[in-house]
Formats: sequence, C-alpha cells, structure tokens
Amino acid sequence: MKAISCMSCGREYKSQEDYLRDTTRFRVCSRGNLWFECSCHSCLILKKGEYEWYSPTQNMSESAASVFSSIAELKAIPAIPTAILELQTIIADERTSSKDIEVALKKAPNIAVKLIQAANTVKPAQTPTINSLEHAISFVGRKAVSELVLAAGIESFSFNSKHFNHDSYWEEAIMCGKIAEFIASKQAPHIPADEAYIAGSMANIGKVVAAICFPDQIDRVSDLVNDAKLMLNWGQAELKADMIAHSTLGEVAGALWGFPEAIVHAIANHHQSPDKVRSIAEDDVDFMDDEESQSSSEEGVTLQQLVALANQYMHWIQLQPHRMDPNLYHAYLACFNLSEVDGEALADQMLSLRD
Repeated sequence: MKAISCMSCGREYKSQEDYLRDTTRFRVCSRGNLWFECSCHSCLILKKGEYEWYSPTQNMSESAASVFSSIAELKAIPAIPTAILELQTIIADERTSSKDIEVALKKAPNIAVKLIQAANTVKPAQTPTINSLEHAISFVGRKAVSELVLAAGIESFSFNSKHFNHDSYWEEAIMCGKIAEFIASKQAPHIPADEAYIAGSMANIGKVVAAICFPDQIDRVSDLVNDAKLMLNWGQAELKADMIAHSTLGEVAGALWGFPEAIVHAIANHHQSPDKVRSIAEDDVDFMDDEESQSSSEEGVTLQQLVALANQYMHWIQLQPHRMDPNLYHAYLACFNLSEVDGEALADQMLSLRD
C-alpha cells in the first residue's frame, strides 16, 4: 500500500485505516486517479492502481449503495474531468493567492463565465454587477468557488435522452438555486447565500444520471409529466415508468463526484417528508467551512429543509403547479413556521426571479 504525506499539515497515510479516518470527498477522476480531502481540507491524490482499499459505495447510504452495486448501467456515470479536480486543488491550497486562482480559471473560460454569472446570482440586489473574475472570486470565497467549478464540470455532461432536454433541466436547476438563496435571505439567514444556491441547484442532479444512464426511461417520465391529461408530478411519473427515484440516483452521483455530505443529504431527502429525514452532524452541515453556518438545533431550519422547500417553489415559479407535492410543500412551510398565506406572499416575491 502506498504511503503518502499531506504537504499542508504533515499527516501521514500508511494504512487503509489512515486513508479512511477523518477524510472526505473521495472521487475518481476521468484519468482514473483517486482524489480526496485530508482532515485539514487539503486535496490529496493517489494514482490509478494505488487504492485497492477504496470502494465507491463506502460513502453511500445502504439503499444507494445497493442500487449502485446491482444496476449495471450506473457504471456508465461519467467521472469528473481531471481538469476540474486540478482546479479544485489549486483553489483549496492555502498557499495559492486569489491571483493564482484567477490565472488558473482563465484557462477554462467557460467555467470562468459561469462563476461570474453565479456570483451575480447570489449577490445582494443593491450590490453593483460583478464583471470581473477577480471580483467574483473575492466576493464568493474559495469554498464556494470550488463547488461552483464542480457544478460547471457536471453541467458539461451530455445527455443521451431525446425528449428530456439538457438546457431545460439546467434552467430549472439554476432557478431552484436562486429560490433557495432567496428563501435563505428571507427566512434562514444563518445559511449563507452561496451555500443555499449551490445546494438548491444540485437538488435534482439525479436526473442528469438518468439522462446519461437511463435515457429511454427518463424520456418516458418526461412525457408522462408533460401529458396535460395525466397531470402527474415527477415522482408519480417515475413510479409509473418503473424508474429508480432521481433522489436515489442523485445520492449515488453525489457520493461518486465528491459532493460535501450536506449537499448529498439534501439531494437524497429533498422529496422526503421532514419527519422521516435523519439529521447529520453539525460538522457535516458546515460544508462551506463558514462560522455563520450552523446546525438546525441551534439556528432553526436545515439546509435539507431549505432545499426541499425551494424545490417545491421552483415548480410554482416555473408555472408548473401540477408538479408540486402539496403535502410536502405544506410540511416544509411548517418547518419555517410559515402559514399558507405567508407561503403565497413569499411566492409573489419570488416571481421577479424569473426575469
């Protein structure tokens, strides 16, 4: 077994137990190398063939791991491009300056543009428009930049589906992120805007997996949802098409792609009734490493609850009321101590997000 040392904190990895203790975000890149975060949050890499102890199911729930292990098509989930993980490594390295990050991002102009767009999405309305990469990096912060870079890499994946459209999916995903950020600013100020936006925009990432691995089935689901005579929401259509729930596929993808555990938790449970959602440790909730981000036991609602409510509102704002789940919507309103009248007033305020 290969022994390595962390260049940032000096921690030594000599045994399987060392690699699996207080480490996070394991993901295999497109070149077959294994990337993970040390307990000091620095990024470490093991070359292909040097991590026989690693299993992609080790960070999945039992149900998600079972699905991944038993469904052959899921082996076709694409790996994160190596260039994206290299960018994340530069961003995470405390020895690099903002200028170093800017130079690295300029080598990936499509990602740089998306970062500027995302920074403008989460900035307060009274803040002047962000036009430069340097300004976007300083405004958003390293942790959020790293997650936005990862999201941009996933957005580049091509869909194999015919009817379920790539651009329409990402339009909804970005809207869900905007709504999550808006709700956080109004009802959950302890959750930072960039954290809310990223988690919201990744909520339905399981549909990306379906569009890649199960294109015929997701086309069927999409057709059922868009059938004006049936008026089915997505979950009902998945059941009718005998398709794996996108929340489960999203949990699988989140684990494979090295999402923070708090995001994976929100993805896996955004269609779950709040009384059935297990909590996660406070250290896991604070995935942006922000002192302002706190657990629900201290500050109120959780990131998962925020994302679940934002996902329901996304259909409202996108004029898709039949795709809402009324029971979930009212259950998550209650988590925020909002009445139905409060909820309608909040929706009225969100309509401007469509502009």
